[in-house]
Amino acid sequence: MTSFAVPSAAQASTRSFVTRDGAQLRLNGKPFRFAGTNIYWLGLDENVGGIDYPTYFRIRDAIDTAKGMGMTVIRSHMLVSSGDPKTLLPSKEAGYNDAAFATIDYAIAYAGKAGLRLILPLTDNWAYYHGGHADFTKPYGLPESAFYTDPRVIADYQAYVWHVMQHVNPYTGKRYIDDPTIMAWELGNELEGMTPEWITTNAATFSGWAPRQLIAAGRRFDIDPDTLAAPDVDIVDVHYYPPTAARVRADAGTIAAAGKVYIAGEYASNAAGSALLDPLVADPNVTGMLSWSLFGHGDRNGFVQHDDGFSFHYPGDDARMIAANQAQIAYAKALGASVPARPAGTPLITAIDKRGGLNVLRWRGAAGADGYRVERAPTPLGPWKPAHSGLLSDNDTPWTDLTRPGNAWYRVVTAGIKSEPLFAGASETVLVDPLESFGLTSGHAGADIRPDGGHGGDKAWMSWAVAGLRRVRFDVSGGRHHDLAVQVSSDGTAWRTVASRVEHGAITASTPGAGHVRLVWNSRAVVTRATFWAADPHPVTGRPAAFDVVAPAAGATGVIGPQSFSWGASAGAGFYTLTVSRQPDLGSPVLSVTGIEGTSYVPARGLDPATTWYWGVRATNAAGSASTPVASFTTRALPSAPTVIDDFESYADSAALAAAYPRNPGGDVVTPTLTGGHAMQLDVTAGGAGYAGVTRTFSPIDLWGQQGIQLDLDRSATPASITIQFVANGVYWEYTLPAGTPSGRVRVPFTSFAQPPWAPTGALDLTRFTQLSIYLGGSDSGRLIVDNVAAYPV
Repeated sequence: MTSFAVPSAAQASTRSFVTRDGAQLRLNGKPFRFAGTNIYWLGLDENVGGIDYPTYFRIRDAIDTAKGMGMTVIRSHMLVSSGDPKTLLPSKEAGYNDAAFATIDYAIAYAGKAGLRLILPLTDNWAYYHGGHADFTKPYGLPESAFYTDPRVIADYQAYVWHVMQHVNPYTGKRYIDDPTIMAWELGNELEGMTPEWITTNAATFSGWAPRQLIAAGRRFDIDPDTLAAPDVDIVDVHYYPPTAARVRADAGTIAAAGKVYIAGEYASNAAGSALLDPLVADPNVTGMLSWSLFGHGDRNGFVQHDDGFSFHYPGDDARMIAANQAQIAYAKALGASVPARPAGTPLITAIDKRGGLNVLRWRGAAGADGYRVERAPTPLGPWKPAHSGLLSDNDTPWTDLTRPGNAWYRVVTAGIKSEPLFAGASETVLVDPLESFGLTSGHAGADIRPDGGHGGDKAWMSWAVAGLRRVRFDVSGGRHHDLAVQVSSDGTAWRTVASRVEHGAITASTPGAGHVRLVWNSRAVVTRATFWAADPHPVTGRPAAFDVVAPAAGATGVIGPQSFSWGASAGAGFYTLTVSRQPDLGSPVLSVTGIEGTSYVPARGLDPATTWYWGVRATNAAGSASTPVASFTTRALPSAPTVIDDFESYADSAALAAAYPRNPGGDVVTPTLTGGHAMQLDVTAGGAGYAGVTRTFSPIDLWGQQGIQLDLDRSATPASITIQFVANGVYWEYTLPAGTPSGRVRVPFTSFAQPPWAPTGALDLTRFTQLSIYLGGSDSGRLIVDNVAAYPV
């Protein structure tokens, strides 16, 4: 059993079950609508260098982050768990792996203490790392479709659900079916092949087993009509990539008219904005909007990365993500949610490494923190002073202290919340293990990891391998400190006990040159943190070695941008300083950047064209610095003539044009034909999609330096808006000409194009223009003629 430090009001909010009243949810007699998000990995994760359980810190941090954004419901695939040795049901033959409940139990209990509700899918349409419905058909040699028809498979699935629902959570003492934190059980994630009989039978069965909890069902991109007819389905779930307010409201109206509760169980988080969410606030049919998907802090530093194009961190990695996150928060507030004023948790310095004799700090962030300040002091009592200007983000760690402070204490501060101070000597590194996993240990026996740290009993031990180890500290709570022994070894096999001291709730010991250390339990105690000080493995013996610039090469001409600067590595460098100037002596620089850790730098914008530039790099370490020779290069001149993208002169007939410009299959019908004047005529037949378009893909065209796109339009036969979309170096950009724009030549500068909310972000790189699309929006049929598409110069 582990207690959680959360406000009593939050604890009280989970004592009541969420109920359904027709097409609405209710909580404590009041309508319950919510902003939410998906945190699919709370039970098992594939973002940790393989498939493994998330640490308790990561579970807490992600749930705290959701709460900090005003979310009141989390949807999680924590119970979609089959087919892998670490899942709940590794195989039919092996039976259940109840050890996999550990992180699930903790996540459910912590969400409940934080006052959040959960929607839990019970299987998955897709064969991802955490398993899916195919794992139930494989033992019988049946296709996946048999999941919905074969009695043996259905019985196995129901037995699995029964096992899950009856499980008793050791943190709450409740069976899952008795826990109001679990708002709804979803029959599965995006199940595409459900039959009416399968839905009706399983919804009735599960509702009978869990009568105080709700049953949800849905498929991917539209409404499954069979879910509307099933008496025991309470919630119908629809997913959107991308979402629009009109589509959401239409689906919500359809589902509410059938007497069911509507939720958008997944929508692309990067589409969150006022255009999407503001119209939904006043629509009572829209019960819940759950973005995809939230990731929190990593165990050592920064955020956990998951590049599916729709994952997000808070407060955000860039301006676009920050704006989308703020839109989610505004939506949550508009529905009555409260947002905590302070971050949750406390920063933790996890390592102080050395590079070129300089200190490099890693810290684990706090949920909801919008910036950090690293402070430095000569003693743990101060005086503490900022070690940099401004605030650092979670993406700024590891962070290098560019000064040479010698022996120093550090702490990380956010919103007045301070990390524990940590000391680093002038010639040593520091490693901190918060004992959230065995990831940093080299061995263990009889000990285990729980939410409050490492536990052991008689003859239990954990060991670590740390080259050049000098001394250790183990923070301990509970038990008898004197029954814990510190042992060292030179080879990790032969151990000897060393003298240790017990003071201020910690055990410390000197371990000069040991290389291996272990803590031995002789009675029960909890170790909450282990800290190791070791000799700098690469001590500075002199200033950095000589090195040279790489690109742009000395004397290069026609350089674009440049898009990046690069140089050779300087042995012993702690950091680099890049300087770019119009003057050979690098005076009055136009670009000066210091603290660069690697051997390249990407500037935010290009330099003036048709100009000779001078540049050099300085390498610095604790002993001094070394510089490259100054090199020069000349940037490319801007183009003076348009670049043709398509003038439609090369097509022999309409069939050739249609082959080059296929229609978007998701839109309404559009027919491209070649006019007598060799232009492209687009005839649109209105349908339910509300848009129609065609796309041509090119071999890369170099449009660098051009001002924008121009095209001749005859729109006299269509009232529709017209969207021009292109792809440059894999990134989408688009601009919409409003309805009523007159016919004639239209020019759209590249600065007016924006990245669509459903697409991944990226920089505008016009050197690789590879795709052009023309879309007509609206619900009317019509005709558009397009000709002479080109990029025009300044």
